[in-house]
Amino acid sequence: MSSKVCTEKDHNIWVERVLRRKRRLERLKKLGRWWWWSWMAMQLSDLPFMGRFFTWIAGLPVGSFRSRRVLARIKTYISPKAQIGCPNLHLGPNCFIDDFVTIWGTDGSVILGKRVHLYRGTIIEAAQGGKVIIGENTHVQPGCNLNGYVSEVRIGRKVMVSAGCAFTPYQHNLDDLSQPMSDQPLISKGDIVVEDDVWLGMGVKVMDGVRIGRAAVVGANAVVTKDIPPYSIAVGVPARVIGKRGATQ
Repeated sequence: MSSKVCTEKDHNIWVERVLRRKRRLERLKKLGRWWWWSWMAMQLSDLPFMGRFFTWIAGLPVGSFRSRRVLARIKTYISPKAQIGCPNLHLGPNCFIDDFVTIWGTDGSVILGKRVHLYRGTIIEAAQGGKVIIGENTHVQPGCNLNGYVSEVRIGRKVMVSAGCAFTPYQHNLDDLSQPMSDQPLISKGDIVVEDDVWLGMGVKVMDGVRIGRAAVVGANAVVTKDIPPYSIAVGVPARVIGKRGATQ
């Protein structure tokens, strides 16, 4: 009996693998008649010195901007026009790093979960022991700024970060009047935490020590200086809760 169960289990695993490969092949064929060209070039995209060249080659049959996201289904895609200078960078599988994205760090670290998308013009910095951590399937739209200095910026899974958002988990000290503001040390009220399934509208600014609860929505151009409970809707400067998702109108 046990051998029969084992055989059925092995058969199911084999069938699932075949179906998975078939689905992957169908996705690749969406690249068009030249899908094999892109696939082969992406296999060489992480070679030293020549990797950027092969990434560029892979993108030629696909087109520009968001159309290149399909390449991340093959392998993590880092645009040849991105600037990466972070020794403590950890990339999950199938990430998409668009043109003109900058990831920079010294003694900080940047951790991207699988299938994270960073769109053009976004800047991530990590220094002075800070971190930027982004969970799987989170998309960060163009022109965002994530500053992981002193404390951490932790963004959960399936978070929608609209264009022009900024995360700043630190401030300059204000107390020493004998020094210019730019020379005073950085201080922090704590980490920025954005839980899973949050939607941040265009231009939202999130300050140090703030937690945005699961599945909350923050309206465009809001400045978040205090915690926002889960499933809340918040707007304004400073942001204030005006309702709950799913509540009867």
